[in-house]
Amino acid sequence: MTYERISCKFRDRNCILDTIIKIDQAQKEAIMEKECDTCEKSLLQKIFNTRPTIFYLCDGKPFKVEVPGEPQDTIFFRIEEIRNDCVLLRILVRKGPSWDCTDFTVLLSIDCICAIQCFPPIWCDKCGKKRHDY
Repeated sequence: MTYERISCKFRDRNCILDTIIKIDQAQKEAIMEKECDTCEKSLLQKIFNTRPTIFYLCDGKPFKVEVPGEPQDTIFFRIEEIRNDCVLLRILVRKGPSWDCTDFTVLLSIDCICAIQCFPPIWCDKCGKKRHDY
């Protein structure tokens, strides 16, 4: 199978933004449902609130950041919030089969994103709480 490099000059920015909005909305709905502890809601609660995601830049490489206190960089993130033409991302660290949702966030310009890869959803206790922007 061969893959063709996509030039960001001709890509459809709206499909990237639409995907980010859908992921963000689904995660926020899961958090809201978790906060509603009624008998009716308890049976319908979603058990996941985070969709680990890799963002590929226009050069075809994944966006990666250093993680304070971790030996390796990470390419995994959770969409926290959309701010104008940027997306605020919570830094996630993969630890074997499990995930660590850090307290650290980073802003990424939506214009820099050419592709998004999503992974099976997880539960993150820190999501929906106050965060530290770095």
